[in-house]
Amino acid sequence: MDRATMTNDKRRMVLRFAIALGVTLCAFINCVSEPKESSTGGETHFLMACNPNDSCGSTLACVCGICTRPCSDSSVCQSLSKSATCVADADRPTADSCSDAPSTSVCDVPCTTDESCRTLSTSLRCSRGFCRNDSGAVTDDAGSADAATPACARGQVAPNEVIFLGDSFMATSHQIPTDVEELARQAGVLAAAEHYRDISSLTGNSLALESPYLADKYTSAQAEGTVRVVIMDGGGADVLLGTCDTPPTESCPVLANAAAAVPLLFAQMAKDGVQQIVYFFYPDPVDATLQAKMDVLRPLIQVACESSPVPCHWLDLRPTFANHYTEYVLADGKNPTDAGSAATAAAIWTTMQQNCIAQ
Repeated sequence: MDRATMTNDKRRMVLRFAIALGVTLCAFINCVSEPKESSTGGETHFLMACNPNDSCGSTLACVCGICTRPCSDSSVCQSLSKSATCVADADRPTADSCSDAPSTSVCDVPCTTDESCRTLSTSLRCSRGFCRNDSGAVTDDAGSADAATPACARGQVAPNEVIFLGDSFMATSHQIPTDVEELARQAGVLAAAEHYRDISSLTGNSLALESPYLADKYTSAQAEGTVRVVIMDGGGADVLLGTCDTPPTESCPVLANAAAAVPLLFAQMAKDGVQQIVYFFYPDPVDATLQAKMDVLRPLIQVACESSPVPCHWLDLRPTFANHYTEYVLADGKNPTDAGSAATAAAIWTTMQQNCIAQ
């Protein structure tokens, strides 16, 4: 499952490509256009939630809860995004309207679906007919937060208390953790010099097949510094290297042992004070024999996640990868391409935002 490690420049180029076009939109088109800056149009603060004390950058202002630009016609908005238009205050969502600027028209981006917003940025979604940044909650008339974008407490977990634990699906390029970091920086969660801990590995990465195990790598990470959040995959090495009868069943020792190792790992994490787990599970491998074993192991680990003593958020990557394996899966039929890594990172970051994990 090895391949040459990508250069940092190439990783950054691919990430800009995936974010600018929108990961979700890539499910419907071939992502082959030139890379763009990973921002909402020409200004990274555009459409971010704000209050009067927040900075919206040098060219925007906080107007009625979002970073935008006052305008008299839509030409003023085109430098922000080709989709941006000049919208009168009366036509904007009630939650965005405010009495201190009742006659203000501002640059905004109308929408009908989340996908149309994510062509601008993966952090945007469609809320009340306009694109809004997921990192800030939009409130309704009563002042309650939209359930899809909770107002998360910031700074509760230090960046070095977040670890990425897993096998070659991450460690082949290490792009997934890097891309999640970039999304966190765009959301204002991570500073430029801050990093999560990536301990994913090409070796010693099975759940139960060969020692050292993923549990051993977790223990070493915990010994080096407090771990509060674990973002992980696991089981791929067991499926790839272990053998089962055909067709495989839950009684196959390789699969049964791998599944049994997960609750033990979660119990240790609970004892150590881990607060959140994101367990993302692989898209279907191309090889039918591997897929058959994966289909048996997947629900066993999902049950372990759902019954974990530490809140465990299950992320099945099959919907993310569906219908565009050519773009997202390497020729080995198992590990992600640059675009596949970016799509995985976007799915992980969305899960983190929706559940206030390390925000």
